[in-house]
Amino acid sequence: MHQAVHRILQFDRFALDLTRGCLRCGEEEVALRPKAFEMLRYLAENAGRLVSKQELYQVVWPDVTVSDDSITQCIRELRDRLGDNDHSLIKTVSRRGYLLNAVVTADIPDQVAVKRGTGPRQQAGILQRVVMALKARRPAVRLAVTAAAGLLLGVFAIHLFSRRSPVTDVGHLSVAAHGGAVIVPRPGFRDCADCPEMVPLPSGEFMMGSPTDELGHLEVEGVPRRVIIAKPFAIGKFEVTVDQFSTFVADTGMTAGNLCRQITAFGRSPAVWGPPEASFRTPGFEVTGSQPVVCVSWHEAQAYVAWLRRRTGKPYRLPTEAEWEYAARAGTNTSYSFGDNVTELCTYARFADLSSRYIWHDACRSDTTTYGPLPVGSLKPNPWGLFDMHGNAWEWVEDCWTSTAAEIPTDGSAFVHPGNCETGVVRGGSFAAGSRRVRSAVRQPVPTATHNFNDGFRVALPLSD
Repeated sequence: MHQAVHRILQFDRFALDLTRGCLRCGEEEVALRPKAFEMLRYLAENAGRLVSKQELYQVVWPDVTVSDDSITQCIRELRDRLGDNDHSLIKTVSRRGYLLNAVVTADIPDQVAVKRGTGPRQQAGILQRVVMALKARRPAVRLAVTAAAGLLLGVFAIHLFSRRSPVTDVGHLSVAAHGGAVIVPRPGFRDCADCPEMVPLPSGEFMMGSPTDELGHLEVEGVPRRVIIAKPFAIGKFEVTVDQFSTFVADTGMTAGNLCRQITAFGRSPAVWGPPEASFRTPGFEVTGSQPVVCVSWHEAQAYVAWLRRRTGKPYRLPTEAEWEYAARAGTNTSYSFGDNVTELCTYARFADLSSRYIWHDACRSDTTTYGPLPVGSLKPNPWGLFDMHGNAWEWVEDCWTSTAAEIPTDGSAFVHPGNCETGVVRGGSFAAGSRRVRSAVRQPVPTATHNFNDGFRVALPLSD
């Protein structure tokens, strides 16, 4: 039987136990009403990012109309329970939303911690996270903490490098060797106010593809093969949103025509497609600025990353297929980043679950009955803090399509055809896909000029060592 990962988010002097649904301060449990807990949970999972009121409405009160007083009461309760009298932990941004101003780290599950041990590398990592948390909330002791940390980290370094270790690169993750590896990514960043939030990932290696006995396995996924991601890179924490894409369109003057196709008959299999008359602003369902942009072709996704390159001076691009799957698996080799138990999928993925109108719906039943994707980050992230890697919107990658998975480079680079790329690749599934179509290994060909109602993208950025 699949055992769910026990997740605890640590910040300041508090521990938010997502499995048991409680908040602790040391050994004491802090009483919170359910709505206040859900709000704190969402703020913690998005620590350091401004969370709009609209997001909080959609996460804490889905499909229910409430007033601003409901949010205000929850924020007031949280500040009271957290002792945040000066509003320095939960910051209010006038007329925009709230921000949890803390370093949040995830506890390593017990069963993984036993496998990995608590050697000097793990001890050094723990110390670094403790130092970051102390410095983030107690400026008066920064000097003392920094000095003490430097001394202790020096001792750890001497102890570490005086021993022979099978892992020679601290920043390199070997999923092939260690199976369910766990990392705590470096803090996210943005290169401009309207740029996507990025999550840095280390170099590493993993097994790409799926075994033939995995439910839903397709021949085009290939059997598992070792792929090396030689250099660290950053990937979007979320799919690119409607608001972010709209900024690009307004800035460049790009014409967004009504070239998008959508499904017009839901009770049939195969689906019936309508004429190309939708757009990213009107894709056939109600759109908010925080939803993933869809109805975007591969060429338009490439135009967006080219605009990011010009705007930031950094080499933004689409992730390669290998990078995308490395990030989606997040150190796992199971069907999904949380395991193989499909009944848990509704807490991680927006897909054609039992509450949807699609005839191929399956797996579990969510509380969402509306049609279309959810605002990015509405559900649980994978172990590396990336949201919506399963479902919500299919995501374009850099590669051209090949039906022979063995042709995909094993060095993490993209598969390209000489000349133009007429057929590209989308990954991850969408809100219209069944459970087996949102697995980590799923890949699908789409003509690069096509605009589909469920095709979007996220961005990547190479990092120096």
